[in-house]
Amino acid sequence: MRRDHRPYGLHRLQHRWNQWWAEYRLKPQLDACGHGLSLIGGRFVYASGPNIHLGHHVHMMALAEAPIRLSVFEGMGQIRVDDHVLINPGVRIVSADRVEIGSNCMLAMHCHITDADWHDQLHRIFAPGETAPVIIGNNVWLGDSVKVLKGVTIGDNTIVGAGAVVTKNLPSNVIAAGNPARIIKSLETGGGTTREALFTMAEPYEAFAEAFVKDRLRGNTFLDWLRSLVLPGPKD
Repeated sequence: MRRDHRPYGLHRLQHRWNQWWAEYRLKPQLDACGHGLSLIGGRFVYASGPNIHLGHHVHMMALAEAPIRLSVFEGMGQIRVDDHVLINPGVRIVSADRVEIGSNCMLAMHCHITDADWHDQLHRIFAPGETAPVIIGNNVWLGDSVKVLKGVTIGDNTIVGAGAVVTKNLPSNVIAAGNPARIIKSLETGGGTTREALFTMAEPYEAFAEAFVKDRLRGNTFLDWLRSLVLPGPKD
């Protein structure tokens, strides 16, 4: 589709459904969750195991073909996600030790973060194998399909390019890419904007986002939306 044909009323209904799912289906599975949790496609967000903690204003968007999974192995690990983090479709975070994600991070589609090998190198019937914590600093941006392996620390503000496999520590304020990931450029320090700015502006983020969607869907009707699903045209 070239544009979103949903009527505004349908958007509001979907929004309430996602709020309900966050409050009554996802939050009870978490050890802790701050305020402002926002889900799109909430029924495709899966949390399994104890010791999963989310901060304030964590935003997650999942799809049927690209669910989000937060998994702790047999109660052995822990996952901690700080404030203002964006988690996109297909992200998997699995822990048998400790995974920490700092504030304002952005995880693009299909990122995979793991703190274990998941099988012993010699005795391959034994799981989870060797483990080591993964620590991701503040304001880190992981590009599409990035893999972060056990024992890795990534410094603040660093960007990891799409498809990279991070096997060793990365410092703050760099761009890294490749397999294995290598530093390709340093970043300027200071003067940037983080996701926290969305929640500290004069107008509350929720009101700002709602006004934007309402304007974008203005004039859409339920019948036009149904027609676009059944018989889409060249302008749809």
